Amino acid sequence: MIQRYVTPQMVLNDCRTFLQERGREGCEGTGLLAGYKLATHVRVSRFIAPEQRCIKSAFGVSVELTEQAHHTLIDLLLPDERFYARIHSHPRRAYHSEMDDGNGVLTHQGAISIVVPFFARDPILLPHCAIYRLKHGSGWLQLDVAEVTDLFEITYE
Repeated sequence: MIQRYVTPQMVLNDCRTFLQERGREGCEGTGLLAGYKLATHVRVSRFIAPEQRCIKSAFGVSVELTEQAHHTLIDLLLPDERFYARIHSHPRRAYHSEMDDGNGVLTHQGAISIVVPFFARDPILLPHCAIYRLKHGSGWLQLDVAEVTDLFEITYE
């Protein structure tokens, strides 16, 4: 299993910009963190926002990738790049909803799901997000703040 994700602050800033734009429209936003596996860690390289649609109903808001996005996700990757985490926003507190649990975008063992509260109104600080790791046979398991701090190293390049 991956020991650490080295993540540039600029990538989180790109996530926030996108999620805030969607939030201003009253919509959740979603995207993926891509990167490269190195000998000792994953180097997160960029945020990718595939084509998506906002769903608004009496039950609230959600977001889903378009059919086209599901068919072309792999085309967005550079050579040797891979998706490691899904990141999306919620209008209020961060948690994994039933819809999030059933999301089939990332299904590999150890995949990460990051939920950003309040449509990314504030800078993305990972310990303030709800972060889950996929464990086959058990589902999405929430990480505590200590685990998040150990798992992610934020760099300022």
